[in-house]
Amino acid sequence: MRRVVVVGCGNPDAGDDAVGLLAVREARPRLEALGVRVVEGAIGPDLSDLLADADAAVLVDAVRTPGGEREPGTLVRVVGGPEGLPGEVGVPLSSHGFGVGEAVALAAALGQAPEVVFLGVEAADVTVGRPLSPAVRERVPELVRSLFAEAERLVAVA
Repeated sequence: MRRVVVVGCGNPDAGDDAVGLLAVREARPRLEALGVRVVEGAIGPDLSDLLADADAAVLVDAVRTPGGEREPGTLVRVVGGPEGLPGEVGVPLSSHGFGVGEAVALAAALGQAPEVVFLGVEAADVTVGRPLSPAVRERVPELVRSLFAEAERLVAVA
């Protein structure tokens, strides 16, 4: 069986930045029933290590498109390649300067990047102490369905 990891990224106390964590938390029982490893909150080098130990990964996070080209709540799906995540994904949010994009790029540079699917939601408000914005909150059920479908597909690949 393929080693698949699903990682929810974000800050649970910063508005829309919590969306990856919340979606993964909601999907956890169904994901674990598939035999998927589920991790909430990995960042930076920890995320690179998780990627190195997997055959495939689904990463879930809030994103911000430079220049605000996408409407808040827009779902984003991008498949990572040998160089990591393409630039058009936008900027997965990180308050640490070493976020999802950097972790995938590091794993790729070390030759340890598995197949990576990034699922994101365009953020509206990442203010500390705020709840999810309405635009992002209404997309959580669809994000959960998408992440489960991706995990199910990745587990089934021989």
